[in-house]
Amino acid sequence: MTELCELSAVELLSLYAARKLSPVEVIRDVIARSEAVQPVLNAFCSLDPERALATAVAAERSWMAGLPTRALEGVPVSVKDTAMVKGWRFARGSRLAEHNPPATQDSPSVGRLRGAGAVLFASTTTCEGGWKAVTDSPLTGITRNPHNTDHTPGGSSGGAGASISAGCGPLALGSDGGGSIRVPASFSGIFGFKATFGRVPMYPIGPHYSDMAHFGPMTRTVADAGLMFSVIEGRHPMDPFTTDPLPASDFPVTPLPLAGVRIGVTEDFGFMKVDPEVAAVYRAAITRIEAAGAVLVPLAPMEDWRPTYRTLWQVGAWQSQRRLSPAERDLLDPEFRGWGDHGAHIPTGDYVDAMMARLAYRQECARQHAAVDFVISPTVSILPLRAGLTVPDDSWPDWLEWAGFSLLYNMTGQPASSLPAGYSSCGLPVGIQIGGRINDDIGVLRLSMTLEALLAEARPDPSAAFDRAMRKG
Repeated sequence: MTELCELSAVELLSLYAARKLSPVEVIRDVIARSEAVQPVLNAFCSLDPERALATAVAAERSWMAGLPTRALEGVPVSVKDTAMVKGWRFARGSRLAEHNPPATQDSPSVGRLRGAGAVLFASTTTCEGGWKAVTDSPLTGITRNPHNTDHTPGGSSGGAGASISAGCGPLALGSDGGGSIRVPASFSGIFGFKATFGRVPMYPIGPHYSDMAHFGPMTRTVADAGLMFSVIEGRHPMDPFTTDPLPASDFPVTPLPLAGVRIGVTEDFGFMKVDPEVAAVYRAAITRIEAAGAVLVPLAPMEDWRPTYRTLWQVGAWQSQRRLSPAERDLLDPEFRGWGDHGAHIPTGDYVDAMMARLAYRQECARQHAAVDFVISPTVSILPLRAGLTVPDDSWPDWLEWAGFSLLYNMTGQPASSLPAGYSSCGLPVGIQIGGRINDDIGVLRLSMTLEALLAEARPDPSAAFDRAMRKG
Protein backbone atom coordinates (compact mmCIF):
# COMPACT_ATOMS: atom_id res chain seq x y z
CA MET A 1 0.00 0.00 0.00
CA THR A 2 1.24 3.48 -0.81
CA GLU A 3 2.05 5.93 1.95
CA LEU A 4 -0.76 8.32 1.02
CA CYS A 5 -3.40 5.77 2.03
CA GLU A 6 -1.87 5.60 5.49
CA LEU A 7 -2.38 9.30 6.21
CA SER A 8 -5.12 10.65 8.44
CA ALA A 9 -7.27 13.63 7.48
CA VAL A 10 -5.39 15.78 10.00
CA GLU A 11 -2.07 14.76 8.44
CA LEU A 12 -3.35 15.39 4.92
CA LEU A 13 -4.47 18.91 5.80
CA SER A 14 -1.11 19.69 7.38
CA LEU A 15 0.73 18.51 4.27
CA TYR A 16 -1.62 20.42 1.99
CA ALA A 17 -1.01 23.58 4.00
CA ALA A 18 2.76 23.08 3.70
CA ARG A 19 2.34 22.51 -0.06
CA LYS A 20 4.09 19.15 0.30
CA LEU A 21 1.13 17.15 -1.01
CA SER A 22 -1.72 17.71 -3.44
CA PRO A 23 -5.37 16.61 -3.04
CA VAL A 24 -5.14 15.37 -6.63
CA GLU A 25 -2.35 12.93 -5.73
CA VAL A 26 -4.34 11.74 -2.73
CA ILE A 27 -7.66 11.14 -4.48
CA ARG A 28 -5.96 9.32 -7.33
CA ASP A 29 -4.30 7.03 -4.79
CA VAL A 30 -7.53 6.52 -2.85
CA ILE A 31 -9.49 5.71 -6.01
CA ALA A 32 -6.80 3.27 -7.14
CA ARG A 33 -6.85 1.57 -3.73
CA SER A 34 -10.64 1.43 -3.72
CA GLU A 35 -10.78 -0.09 -7.20
CA ALA A 36 -8.19 -2.69 -6.18
CA VAL A 37 -9.99 -3.70 -3.01
CA GLN A 38 -13.56 -3.66 -4.38
CA PRO A 39 -13.51 -7.13 -6.05
CA VAL A 40 -12.34 -8.62 -2.75
CA LEU A 41 -14.23 -6.66 -0.07
CA ASN A 42 -17.27 -5.37 -1.99
CA ALA A 43 -17.28 -2.25 0.20
CA PHE A 44 -18.72 0.17 -2.37
CA CYS A 45 -22.01 0.58 -4.16
CA SER A 46 -20.31 2.92 -6.61
CA LEU A 47 -17.24 5.09 -7.12
CA ASP A 48 -17.33 8.57 -8.67
CA PRO A 49 -13.74 9.20 -9.79
CA GLU A 50 -14.47 11.91 -12.35
CA ARG A 51 -16.34 14.27 -10.03
CA ALA A 52 -13.97 13.44 -7.17
CA LEU A 53 -11.00 14.37 -9.31
CA ALA A 54 -12.65 17.64 -10.37
CA THR A 55 -13.24 18.54 -6.71
CA ALA A 56 -9.65 17.64 -5.85
CA VAL A 57 -8.32 19.82 -8.69
CA ALA A 58 -10.27 22.80 -7.31
CA ALA A 59 -8.92 22.09 -3.81
CA GLU A 60 -5.38 21.84 -5.15
CA ARG A 61 -5.70 25.28 -6.74
CA SER A 62 -6.85 26.79 -3.45
CA TRP A 63 -4.02 25.24 -1.44
CA MET A 64 -1.29 25.99 -3.97
CA ALA A 65 -2.43 29.59 -4.51
CA GLY A 66 -2.66 30.32 -0.81
CA LEU A 67 -6.40 31.07 -1.07
CA PRO A 68 -8.76 30.66 1.89
CA THR A 69 -9.41 26.97 2.56
CA ARG A 70 -12.15 25.13 4.39
CA ALA A 71 -12.09 22.57 7.21
CA LEU A 72 -11.86 19.49 4.93
CA GLU A 73 -10.45 21.05 1.77
CA GLY A 74 -9.31 18.19 -0.44
CA VAL A 75 -9.90 15.36 2.06
CA PRO A 76 -11.50 12.17 0.60
CA VAL A 77 -14.78 11.11 2.22
CA SER A 78 -17.06 8.16 1.44
CA VAL A 79 -20.78 8.16 2.24
CA LYS A 80 -22.92 5.22 3.33
CA ASP A 81 -25.89 4.45 1.09
CA THR A 82 -28.33 5.63 3.75
CA ALA A 83 -27.52 9.28 3.02
CA MET A 84 -28.32 11.18 -0.15
CA VAL A 85 -25.52 12.54 -2.35
CA LYS A 86 -26.66 14.74 -5.19
CA GLY A 87 -26.04 12.95 -8.48
CA TRP A 88 -25.62 9.49 -6.91
CA ARG A 89 -28.18 6.70 -6.68
CA PHE A 90 -29.76 6.53 -3.23
CA ALA A 91 -30.94 2.96 -2.60
CA ARG A 92 -30.40 1.96 1.06
CA GLY A 93 -29.21 -1.42 -0.20
CA SER A 94 -32.64 -2.26 -1.62
CA ARG A 95 -33.63 -3.63 -5.01
CA LEU A 96 -36.76 -1.50 -4.69
CA ALA A 97 -34.58 1.51 -5.53
CA GLU A 98 -32.33 -0.18 -8.06
CA HIS A 99 -33.67 1.87 -10.96
CA ASN A 100 -34.32 5.13 -9.13
CA PRO A 101 -32.92 8.30 -10.71
CA PRO A 102 -29.92 9.95 -9.02
CA ALA A 103 -30.61 11.96 -5.88
CA THR A 104 -31.40 15.63 -6.53
CA GLN A 105 -30.11 16.91 -3.18
CA ASP A 106 -27.60 16.15 -0.44
CA SER A 107 -28.54 14.97 3.03
CA PRO A 108 -27.63 17.73 5.55
CA SER A 109 -24.48 15.97 6.74
CA VAL A 110 -23.37 15.36 3.18
CA GLY A 111 -24.06 18.98 2.28
CA ARG A 112 -21.94 20.11 5.20
CA LEU A 113 -19.09 17.82 4.19
CA ARG A 114 -19.27 19.11 0.63
CA GLY A 115 -19.43 22.68 1.89
CA ALA A 116 -16.32 22.07 4.00
CA GLY A 117 -14.36 21.10 0.89
CA ALA A 118 -14.48 17.31 1.23
CA VAL A 119 -13.88 15.20 -1.87
CA LEU A 120 -16.88 12.86 -2.03
CA PHE A 121 -15.68 9.83 -3.96
CA ALA A 122 -17.75 6.72 -3.12
CA SER A 123 -21.00 5.31 -1.82
CA THR A 124 -20.46 2.48 0.70
CA THR A 125 -22.56 -0.64 1.13
CA THR A 126 -25.21 -1.38 3.72
CA CYS A 127 -27.73 -4.13 4.39
CA GLU A 128 -31.26 -3.38 3.21
CA GLY A 129 -32.53 -0.32 5.05
CA GLY A 130 -29.75 -0.69 7.63
CA TRP A 131 -31.90 -3.23 9.47
CA LYS A 132 -29.21 -5.56 10.87
CA ALA A 133 -25.65 -5.54 12.23
CA VAL A 134 -23.96 -7.25 9.26
CA THR A 135 -23.62 -6.02 5.68
CA ASP A 136 -25.15 -8.02 2.87
CA SER A 137 -28.13 -7.18 0.71
CA PRO A 138 -30.04 -8.46 -2.33
CA LEU A 139 -28.83 -5.37 -4.20
CA THR A 140 -25.09 -5.32 -3.49
CA GLY A 141 -24.27 -8.81 -2.18
CA ILE A 142 -21.87 -9.62 0.66
CA THR A 143 -19.32 -7.16 2.07
CA ARG A 144 -16.22 -8.69 3.66
CA ASN A 145 -13.76 -7.91 6.44
CA PRO A 146 -10.24 -6.92 5.34
CA HIS A 147 -8.76 -8.63 8.41
CA ASN A 148 -10.18 -11.94 7.16
CA THR A 149 -12.45 -11.99 4.13
CA ASP A 150 -14.23 -15.10 5.37
CA HIS A 151 -15.77 -12.82 8.01
CA THR A 152 -18.15 -9.88 8.05
CA PRO A 153 -17.00 -6.32 8.80
CA GLY A 154 -20.24 -5.89 10.75
CA GLY A 155 -23.07 -3.59 9.83
CA SER A 156 -25.01 -1.92 8.82
CA SER A 157 -22.18 0.53 7.95
CA GLY A 158 -20.02 -2.41 6.93
CA GLY A 159 -18.83 -0.95 3.64
CA ALA A 160 -17.62 2.13 5.50
CA GLY A 161 -15.86 0.02 8.14
CA ALA A 162 -14.14 -2.25 5.63
CA SER A 163 -13.04 0.63 3.40
CA ILE A 164 -11.58 2.75 6.21
CA SER A 165 -9.82 -0.30 7.65
CA ALA A 166 -8.25 -1.06 4.26
CA GLY A 167 -7.08 2.52 3.69
CA CYS A 168 -9.69 3.68 1.17
CA GLY A 169 -9.84 7.26 2.41
CA PRO A 170 -9.49 8.58 5.96
CA LEU A 171 -13.13 9.57 6.59
CA ALA A 172 -16.46 7.80 6.10
CA LEU A 173 -19.98 8.90 6.96
CA GLY A 174 -21.88 6.06 8.62
CA SER A 175 -25.29 5.79 10.23
CA ASP A 176 -26.34 4.10 13.45
CA GLY A 177 -29.85 3.03 14.49
CA GLY A 178 -28.77 0.12 16.69
CA GLY A 179 -24.99 0.05 16.65
CA SER A 180 -24.52 0.37 12.90
CA ILE A 181 -21.47 2.63 13.31
CA ARG A 182 -20.04 1.00 16.43
CA VAL A 183 -20.44 -2.68 15.48
CA PRO A 184 -18.50 -2.37 12.19
CA ALA A 185 -15.98 -0.12 13.91
CA SER A 186 -15.31 -2.95 16.36
CA PHE A 187 -15.33 -5.74 13.76
CA SER A 188 -13.17 -3.76 11.31
CA GLY A 189 -10.69 -2.44 13.89
CA ILE A 190 -11.39 1.29 13.45
CA PHE A 191 -12.96 4.15 15.44
CA GLY A 192 -16.65 5.02 15.24
CA PHE A 193 -18.69 7.68 16.99
CA LYS A 194 -22.43 8.11 17.51
CA ALA A 195 -23.21 11.51 19.04
CA THR A 196 -26.10 12.48 21.30
CA PHE A 197 -29.41 12.17 19.45
CA GLY A 198 -30.13 15.46 17.70
CA ARG A 199 -26.53 16.60 17.61
CA VAL A 200 -26.07 15.62 13.94
CA PRO A 201 -28.98 16.18 11.51
CA MET A 202 -30.65 12.97 10.35
CA TYR A 203 -32.36 13.17 6.99
CA PRO A 204 -33.77 11.18 5.38
CA ILE A 205 -34.62 8.43 7.84
CA GLY A 206 -36.24 5.10 7.10
CA PRO A 207 -39.59 4.58 8.83
CA HIS A 208 -38.18 1.91 11.11
CA TYR A 209 -35.36 4.13 12.36
CA SER A 210 -37.72 6.49 14.26
CA ASP A 211 -35.72 8.68 16.64
CA MET A 212 -33.01 6.11 17.31
CA ALA A 213 -30.95 6.84 14.19
CA HIS A 214 -27.80 8.94 13.90
CA PHE A 215 -25.25 9.86 11.22
CA GLY A 216 -21.65 9.94 12.39
CA PRO A 217 -17.96 9.58 11.58
CA MET A 218 -16.02 6.37 11.00
CA THR A 219 -12.25 6.91 10.94
CA ARG A 220 -8.89 5.44 11.88
CA THR A 221 -8.14 8.11 14.50
CA VAL A 222 -10.17 9.94 17.12
CA ALA A 223 -8.73 13.28 15.97
CA ASP A 224 -10.17 12.66 12.50
CA ALA A 225 -13.55 11.78 13.98
CA GLY A 226 -13.52 14.98 16.02
CA LEU A 227 -12.67 17.00 12.92
CA MET A 228 -15.46 15.39 10.89
CA PHE A 229 -17.92 15.77 13.76
CA SER A 230 -17.13 19.47 14.01
CA VAL A 231 -18.27 19.86 10.40
CA ILE A 232 -21.52 17.86 10.48
CA GLU A 233 -22.94 18.70 13.93
CA GLY A 234 -25.42 21.43 14.76
CA ARG A 235 -28.95 22.62 14.03
CA HIS A 236 -30.46 22.11 10.58
CA PRO A 237 -33.95 22.95 9.28
CA MET A 238 -34.41 19.47 7.74
CA ASP A 239 -34.24 17.86 11.20
CA PRO A 240 -36.43 19.48 13.89
CA PHE A 241 -34.66 17.52 16.64
CA THR A 242 -31.25 19.06 16.00
CA THR A 243 -29.57 21.22 18.61
CA ASP A 244 -27.44 24.35 18.49
CA PRO A 245 -23.82 23.84 17.40
CA LEU A 246 -21.19 23.19 20.03
CA PRO A 247 -18.81 26.03 20.96
CA ALA A 248 -15.85 26.46 18.63
CA SER A 249 -13.62 26.16 21.71
CA ASP A 250 -14.53 22.45 21.93
CA PHE A 251 -12.47 21.80 18.80
CA PRO A 252 -9.99 20.43 18.05
CA VAL A 253 -10.64 17.65 20.55
CA THR A 254 -7.91 17.14 23.15
CA PRO A 255 -7.11 14.14 25.39
CA LEU A 256 -8.84 13.83 28.76
CA PRO A 257 -6.53 13.27 31.77
CA LEU A 258 -7.57 10.01 33.43
CA ALA A 259 -6.70 10.86 37.03
CA GLY A 260 -9.87 10.75 39.09
CA VAL A 261 -12.21 10.04 36.16
CA ARG A 262 -14.94 7.68 37.36
CA ILE A 263 -15.67 4.96 34.82
CA GLY A 264 -18.48 2.46 35.19
CA VAL A 265 -17.33 -0.95 33.97
CA THR A 266 -19.34 -3.97 32.96
CA GLU A 267 -18.37 -6.99 30.94
CA ASP A 268 -21.93 -8.11 30.23
CA PHE A 269 -24.45 -5.63 31.81
CA GLY A 270 -25.65 -8.67 33.76
CA PHE A 271 -27.24 -10.57 30.89
CA MET A 272 -25.08 -10.71 27.73
CA LYS A 273 -23.27 -13.88 26.67
CA VAL A 274 -19.68 -12.80 25.88
CA ASP A 275 -17.04 -14.66 23.89
CA PRO A 276 -14.05 -15.50 26.15
CA GLU A 277 -11.59 -13.79 23.78
CA VAL A 278 -13.69 -10.61 23.73
CA ALA A 279 -13.83 -10.73 27.53
CA ALA A 280 -10.06 -11.17 27.77
CA VAL A 281 -9.35 -8.13 25.57
CA TYR A 282 -11.86 -6.09 27.55
CA ARG A 283 -10.37 -7.06 30.92
CA ALA A 284 -6.85 -6.26 29.75
CA ALA A 285 -8.01 -2.83 28.55
CA ILE A 286 -9.77 -1.82 31.76
CA THR A 287 -6.81 -3.03 33.82
CA ARG A 288 -4.60 -0.61 31.92
CA ILE A 289 -7.18 2.16 32.21
CA GLU A 290 -7.24 1.74 35.98
CA ALA A 291 -3.44 1.67 36.18
CA ALA A 292 -3.39 4.99 34.30
CA GLY A 293 -5.39 6.68 37.07
CA ALA A 294 -9.08 6.16 36.35
CA VAL A 295 -11.44 5.06 39.13
CA LEU A 296 -13.29 1.94 38.03
CA VAL A 297 -16.82 1.47 39.39
CA PRO A 298 -18.46 -1.93 38.75
CA LEU A 299 -22.00 -1.42 37.47
CA ALA A 300 -24.99 -3.24 38.87
CA PRO A 301 -26.73 -5.63 36.44
CA MET A 302 -29.42 -4.12 34.24
CA GLU A 303 -32.58 -5.66 32.86
CA ASP A 304 -32.17 -7.12 29.37
CA TRP A 305 -33.20 -4.36 26.93
CA ARG A 306 -33.08 -6.50 23.80
CA PRO A 307 -36.78 -7.50 23.91
CA THR A 308 -37.75 -3.83 24.12
CA TYR A 309 -35.56 -2.92 21.17
CA ARG A 310 -36.79 -5.96 19.20
CA THR A 311 -40.40 -4.82 19.56
CA LEU A 312 -39.59 -1.28 18.43
CA TRP A 313 -37.46 -2.44 15.50
CA GLN A 314 -39.92 -5.08 14.25
CA VAL A 315 -42.86 -2.68 14.35
CA GLY A 316 -40.67 -0.20 12.46
CA ALA A 317 -39.85 -2.88 9.88
CA TRP A 318 -43.57 -3.50 9.38
CA GLN A 319 -44.18 0.23 9.00
CA SER A 320 -41.56 0.42 6.25
CA GLN A 321 -43.08 -2.53 4.36
CA ARG A 322 -46.82 -2.35 4.92
CA ARG A 323 -47.66 -0.36 1.77
CA LEU A 324 -45.59 -2.52 -0.57
CA SER A 325 -47.23 -4.67 -3.21
CA PRO A 326 -46.63 -8.45 -3.19
CA ALA A 327 -44.22 -8.03 -6.11
CA GLU A 328 -42.29 -5.35 -4.23
CA ARG A 329 -42.16 -7.48 -1.08
CA ASP A 330 -40.62 -10.29 -3.12
CA LEU A 331 -37.65 -8.01 -3.81
CA LEU A 332 -36.83 -7.57 -0.12
CA ASP A 333 -34.20 -9.38 1.92
CA PRO A 334 -36.26 -12.37 3.15
CA GLU A 335 -35.05 -11.91 6.73
CA PHE A 336 -36.02 -8.24 6.71
CA ARG A 337 -39.40 -9.16 5.28
CA GLY A 338 -39.78 -11.68 8.10
CA TRP A 339 -39.10 -8.99 10.70
CA GLY A 340 -41.86 -6.92 9.15
CA ASP A 341 -44.22 -9.89 9.33
CA HIS A 342 -43.43 -10.24 13.05
CA GLY A 343 -43.99 -6.54 13.56
CA ALA A 344 -47.41 -6.69 11.90
CA HIS A 345 -48.64 -9.01 14.68
CA ILE A 346 -47.26 -7.16 17.71
CA PRO A 347 -50.22 -5.85 19.76
CA THR A 348 -50.51 -2.10 20.21
CA GLY A 349 -50.25 -2.53 23.98
CA ASP A 350 -46.91 -4.32 23.65
CA TYR A 351 -45.59 -1.52 21.46
CA VAL A 352 -46.69 1.13 23.96
CA ASP A 353 -45.08 -0.88 26.75
CA ALA A 354 -41.84 -0.94 24.76
CA MET A 355 -41.98 2.84 24.35
CA MET A 356 -42.40 3.25 28.09
CA ALA A 357 -39.61 0.76 28.83
CA ARG A 358 -37.35 2.80 26.58
CA LEU A 359 -38.01 5.87 28.73
CA ALA A 360 -37.22 3.82 31.83
CA TYR A 361 -33.83 2.84 30.38
CA ARG A 362 -33.09 6.48 29.72
CA GLN A 363 -33.88 7.31 33.35
CA GLU A 364 -31.79 4.39 34.63
CA CYS A 365 -28.78 5.48 32.58
CA ALA A 366 -29.18 9.04 33.86
CA ARG A 367 -29.02 7.66 37.42
CA GLN A 368 -25.89 5.66 36.48
CA HIS A 369 -24.20 8.81 35.26
CA ALA A 370 -24.91 10.60 38.50
CA ALA A 371 -22.24 8.29 39.94
CA VAL A 372 -19.88 7.77 37.00
CA ASP A 373 -18.56 9.97 34.21
CA PHE A 374 -18.49 7.27 31.52
CA VAL A 375 -19.39 3.61 31.04
CA ILE A 376 -17.06 1.18 29.28
CA SER A 377 -18.15 -2.24 28.03
CA PRO A 378 -17.27 -4.45 25.10
CA THR A 379 -18.71 -3.06 21.86
CA VAL A 380 -19.87 -6.45 20.60
CA SER A 381 -20.17 -9.70 22.56
CA ILE A 382 -18.66 -11.92 19.84
CA LEU A 383 -15.81 -11.92 17.34
CA PRO A 384 -16.69 -11.13 13.72
CA LEU A 385 -18.92 -13.89 12.40
CA ARG A 386 -18.77 -15.53 8.99
CA ALA A 387 -19.66 -13.29 6.07
CA GLY A 388 -23.16 -13.88 4.74
CA LEU A 389 -24.57 -14.97 8.10
CA THR A 390 -26.75 -12.97 10.49
CA VAL A 391 -26.05 -15.17 13.52
CA PRO A 392 -23.02 -17.38 14.26
CA ASP A 393 -25.13 -20.52 14.57
CA ASP A 394 -28.64 -21.71 15.42
CA SER A 395 -28.16 -21.15 19.15
CA TRP A 396 -28.61 -17.40 18.51
CA PRO A 397 -32.23 -16.41 17.74
CA ASP A 398 -31.28 -13.18 15.93
CA TRP A 399 -28.56 -10.54 15.60
CA LEU A 400 -29.81 -8.53 18.57
CA GLU A 401 -28.58 -11.30 20.84
CA TRP A 402 -24.92 -10.69 19.95
CA ALA A 403 -25.08 -6.95 19.11
CA GLY A 404 -26.99 -6.06 22.25
CA PHE A 405 -24.39 -3.79 23.88
CA SER A 406 -24.84 -1.05 21.30
CA LEU A 407 -28.65 -1.00 21.29
CA LEU A 408 -28.94 0.71 24.67
CA TYR A 409 -27.49 4.03 23.57
CA ASN A 410 -29.80 4.23 20.56
CA MET A 411 -32.79 3.91 22.86
CA THR A 412 -31.44 6.46 25.35
CA GLY A 413 -29.91 8.86 22.82
CA GLN A 414 -26.57 9.02 24.67
CA PRO A 415 -23.25 9.55 22.89
CA ALA A 416 -21.12 6.44 22.43
CA SER A 417 -17.99 5.41 20.60
CA SER A 418 -16.21 2.19 19.69
CA LEU A 419 -12.43 2.16 20.02
CA PRO A 420 -10.00 -0.61 18.95
CA ALA A 421 -8.78 -2.42 22.07
CA GLY A 422 -6.94 -5.47 20.78
CA TYR A 423 -7.12 -8.61 18.69
CA SER A 424 -8.25 -12.20 19.11
CA SER A 425 -5.84 -15.12 18.87
CA CYS A 426 -6.68 -15.41 15.17
CA GLY A 427 -6.13 -11.70 14.47
CA LEU A 428 -9.72 -10.44 14.45
CA PRO A 429 -10.29 -6.98 15.96
CA VAL A 430 -12.07 -6.37 19.28
CA GLY A 431 -13.43 -2.99 20.33
CA ILE A 432 -14.57 -1.39 23.55
CA GLN A 433 -17.60 0.88 23.79
CA ILE A 434 -17.48 4.19 25.66
CA GLY A 435 -20.83 5.63 26.68
CA GLY A 436 -21.28 9.12 28.07
CA ARG A 437 -23.90 11.42 29.54
CA ILE A 438 -26.46 13.03 27.26
CA ASN A 439 -24.79 16.00 25.52
CA ASP A 440 -21.28 15.04 26.67
CA ASP A 441 -20.17 14.30 23.12
CA ILE A 442 -16.86 16.06 23.59
CA GLY A 443 -16.20 14.12 26.79
CA VAL A 444 -16.66 10.81 24.97
CA LEU A 445 -14.30 11.94 22.20
CA ARG A 446 -11.72 13.22 24.69
CA LEU A 447 -11.73 9.97 26.67
CA SER A 448 -11.56 8.01 23.42
CA MET A 449 -8.49 10.01 22.41
CA THR A 450 -6.78 9.27 25.72
CA LEU A 451 -7.53 5.56 25.48
CA GLU A 452 -6.44 5.48 21.83
CA ALA A 453 -2.96 6.45 23.01
CA LEU A 454 -3.08 4.06 25.97
CA LEU A 455 -4.06 1.14 23.71
CA ALA A 456 -1.85 2.24 20.83
CA GLU A 457 -0.92 -1.28 19.75
CA ALA A 458 -4.55 -1.80 18.69
CA ARG A 459 -4.47 1.21 16.35
CA PRO A 460 -5.55 0.19 12.84
CA ASP A 461 -2.90 -0.58 10.25
CA PRO A 462 -4.50 -0.11 6.81
CA SER A 463 -1.47 -1.56 5.04
CA ALA A 464 -1.72 -4.83 6.93
CA ALA A 465 -5.51 -5.01 6.55
CA PHE A 466 -5.29 -4.37 2.81
CA ASP A 467 -2.48 -6.88 2.30
CA ARG A 468 -4.38 -9.57 4.19
CA ALA A 469 -7.50 -8.93 2.16
CA MET A 470 -5.67 -9.06 -1.16
CA ARG A 471 -3.83 -12.28 -0.24
CA LYS A 472 -7.08 -13.90 0.81
CA GLY A 473 -8.86 -12.59 -2.25
